[in-house]
Amino acid sequence: MGRVLNFNSITLRLSVMFAMSAIILLAGTGIFLYRFLEHELMRRDHEELIGKVDLYRHLLSAVDSEEQVVDTPNMFRDVIIGHPHLSLALLDRRGNILLSATDWKPPKELLENPVEVDAEPSRATMSMPTPDQPYHAIAAWGALGGNHTNKVLIALALNIDEAQSLLMRYRQTLLITLLFSVITAASLALIIARRGLRPLHAMAETASEISASHLQKRLSVADAPAELKELAVAFNSMLARLHNSFARLSDFSSDLAHELRTPINNLMGQTQVALSRQRNAEEYRAVLESNLEEYERLARMIRDMLFLAQADNAQSDNAQEPMHRELLNLRAELDKIAEFYQMAADERGVSIITNGSGAIIADRILVQRAIGNLISNALQHSPPNSEVHAIFSSTDETVELRVSNHGQGIPDKHLEKIFDRFYRITNSRSRTDTGSGLGLAIVKSIMELHGGRVSVESQANQLTIFTLHFPKTAPSVTTYTA
Repeated sequence: MGRVLNFNSITLRLSVMFAMSAIILLAGTGIFLYRFLEHELMRRDHEELIGKVDLYRHLLSAVDSEEQVVDTPNMFRDVIIGHPHLSLALLDRRGNILLSATDWKPPKELLENPVEVDAEPSRATMSMPTPDQPYHAIAAWGALGGNHTNKVLIALALNIDEAQSLLMRYRQTLLITLLFSVITAASLALIIARRGLRPLHAMAETASEISASHLQKRLSVADAPAELKELAVAFNSMLARLHNSFARLSDFSSDLAHELRTPINNLMGQTQVALSRQRNAEEYRAVLESNLEEYERLARMIRDMLFLAQADNAQSDNAQEPMHRELLNLRAELDKIAEFYQMAADERGVSIITNGSGAIIADRILVQRAIGNLISNALQHSPPNSEVHAIFSSTDETVELRVSNHGQGIPDKHLEKIFDRFYRITNSRSRTDTGSGLGLAIVKSIMELHGGRVSVESQANQLTIFTLHFPKTAPSVTTYTA
């Protein structure tokens, strides 16, 4: 209990709600029991009065005159011996008191509506207590000798002081019990809430240990309560994505530094050699031409990196402009791109063969770039006197472009990473690569912008096939900053 509680504490809120629930429940139970006891005491008093009326009617039936009532008072007074809370008065028809126990004089209001001789007394005929007359009372006629014309008025009163005293003690006991129960309930609620939230505190402690350098930590799903399992799984999934993103960012930074180091070192070396002694114009021109090639390589790399950054931004909430979507005839676009690369293909003795047709709603420039990157990649890794095939096909949901070429192929261990930025295969396939290592990553980003995907299949020394899967229906508007 060392933690300081505040209003925003879940523990405090649960404790307060538990305590309030206990107060409402206990108070409601106490009020119900109190009312029940009060009702039972009243019912008992009423039944006692009704029973005494029946008894006095029976005694009156054994005497014949009012004089006998006066002459035998003990016969009537003995009935209430041992009942100090009961008062009795017997009156004649004119209202004169024939007999009174405890010197009680019935009030006028009680005598105005007595129960008739042949009527049974009921609770409705009772006179209820008032501040001036704190008792239950009843008035009923009794027949002398069984003769209904000769009758005596029976007046009975039952003092409620004893019942009121019992109810007062009950109220006091109930309030003390309620106070003690509330304090106990609040304490137990605090203990239970803290114990119940202990797994949440454990998760918070684990989460506090996670940092950029310790993203491998995970919340324990097996030990988490059922209500927190979904949160733990979602949190762990987020950590896995962050860990993967940090790893990719670290690899990207390392690869970027490596890629930039080579052209910059070349530029610095050539410039230092050129400045080491006096040279003629032709030599300086040769140095500038060599430097220009490195500048162009840097410019392509920066342009590709900028495109990938903008594509990533386009898939986030920070995007600025929608892509320029339009209905594209893919076969027409493919033929234009094949014609553009035909000269480079002729130099390598490679034929570009196109086939099939398809139409999609997409950004023309981006689609051209994705297809062009695949054809350029296929030409680069095709042996002389071979063919590059670009063929369209359709399924129920997608339009697919398969770009295939013969060559050394891509080993299985590299297939999953082939679309990563700056990823290169350390074999003879990559040594001929003069690009920036971003072409396939750009293809992947373009397909994701269009709600599609790119896949690769490869067999050693046989076919390598890259497939673009375009959705037939345009996805929700994706934005892209040109």
